[in-house]
Amino acid sequence: MEPFLPARDPVRYRRGFFAACVAIPFTAMQIWAVTVVLTTTTVDGPPRLAILLAVFGAAIAVVDGWRWAWRVGTADARNVIAT
Repeated sequence: MEPFLPARDPVRYRRGFFAACVAIPFTAMQIWAVTVVLTTTTVDGPPRLAILLAVFGAAIAVVDGWRWAWRVGTADARNVIAT
């Protein structure tokens, strides 16, 4: 077992940090928007499907944004940025 860990790649860490800085405000906006929608609308009748789609779409957007931020900060960053 190696007693010393290899040093972190500062470029990879910086990319992951900046990606998280982008993902954090959008996560907060998504949570705020879903909270506003859920507190101001009634869930009776046809709007029920639209509200469910909006909530699930917001959840998928947040998860995908954080997955992107995680991948940018990992060793496969070249593959993420190129695609």
